[in-house]
Amino acid sequence: MNKKIILLLVLGFYGSTFAQNETINDYVRDGLQNNLELKQKNFSLQKSVAALDEARGMFFPSIGINARYSKAGGGRTFEIPVGDLVNPIYSGLNNIIGQQVYPTNLPNERINFLRETEHETKISLIQPIFQPRIFFNHKIKNNLVEIEQIEKDRYAQYLEAEIKKAYFAYLKVLNIEKLLIETEKLLNENLRVSKSLYENDKQTIDIVYRAEAELSNLFEQKLEIGMNKTLAQSYFNFLLNREQDSEIIVSGGFSTFIIPDKTETLNNALQSRRELALLNAAIITQDSKKSLEQSNYYPGIVLAVDYGFQGEEYKFTSEDDFWMASLVMQWNIFSGFRDRAKVEQTEIEKKTLALQLNQLLEQIKMEVNEAHFSLQTADQKRTSAEKRLMLANKTFEIVSKKYKEGMASQIEFIEARTRKTQAEINKTTAQFDYESAIAEFERVTAKSILENE
Repeated sequence: MNKKIILLLVLGFYGSTFAQNETINDYVRDGLQNNLELKQKNFSLQKSVAALDEARGMFFPSIGINARYSKAGGGRTFEIPVGDLVNPIYSGLNNIIGQQVYPTNLPNERINFLRETEHETKISLIQPIFQPRIFFNHKIKNNLVEIEQIEKDRYAQYLEAEIKKAYFAYLKVLNIEKLLIETEKLLNENLRVSKSLYENDKQTIDIVYRAEAELSNLFEQKLEIGMNKTLAQSYFNFLLNREQDSEIIVSGGFSTFIIPDKTETLNNALQSRRELALLNAAIITQDSKKSLEQSNYYPGIVLAVDYGFQGEEYKFTSEDDFWMASLVMQWNIFSGFRDRAKVEQTEIEKKTLALQLNQLLEQIKMEVNEAHFSLQTADQKRTSAEKRLMLANKTFEIVSKKYKEGMASQIEFIEARTRKTQAEINKTTAQFDYESAIAEFERVTAKSILENE
């Protein structure tokens, strides 16, 4: 019976993981498509692209139509002395000719400064001619789009590793749960044999108590592993933005991974880690910000053109139209040293980012060394666990036969069974810890299973 149980364990364990690679790839694709945080970063990227379009639009002219119709009364007036000037002249003429031909009582004219009714309808065009701030603002927005894209890629790499590790964590507790179920069968059989020995006066009642105690201890282990299984399932589905109790497909085989040379690994990480690209893009953005602030030292020139119609009545004839073109220059000569202070701020920020870049380089070197060492250690533990399981299985098989024949005590049987179960759990743990170490190694070295798709 023990050989059959061991065979079922082995077949069940490996048969359930035959096509694992493709399954985890599918889950990674789902996560990259549905993860909520990644969607938020995609929205941030789209927002930056829209801001870049806005900055690009500032190079083009702005055209608008302005229409005004007004009715006014009162206000300032100015007087034209028509009567004072003309009346004496007309009076003199009348005296010369001896007749009152010309009027001598013409009043002075009083004209309101505001027209009683007036309209103006025009189309205006404003075109920047020389505006350095527009150019450098566009560069900054373009840099920010690149930063958002890099940030999205960086999180995608992190998410891929998290999905893999969460998947392997779930498989680990799932297989441990299966091992405990198979162990329960062995313990039930042990309890049956113990009762038989006691009933036939071959052993005392204490062997029954011990068998029942072992079953009780196993029950507690099953409760704990069941809780861990639920938590692992929930976290995995959370990463994929699914219902937390969604079924997880368990299929696949263990990875065949050749640990690369450490120097080659480090060089790849230093070339491909998105965090480095992120800081380099931030430094370039600071250069653009510095140029933007320095552009305040230069004048800005704008072309303004108006064409329209104006008058006291709404008429659109050649006698009512007008046009005006202007070149407008604005030059801020002095602003209380504010521009210089802003330039200094960008320089300080750039120096800070440069220090962060150096720190990140050292951090990546440390992470690569740690991931490389952890992967080697996990591989060695896996090999050692396989050997321990093989020895534990052989020991348990021998002790089990002796126990049934009354040649071994129950304590020896329980100890052999405990070592076997622990060896199986260690083997499962070591195998999936190795898979998780591969996922972390790929993240640290910026190697993605989907990078060539």
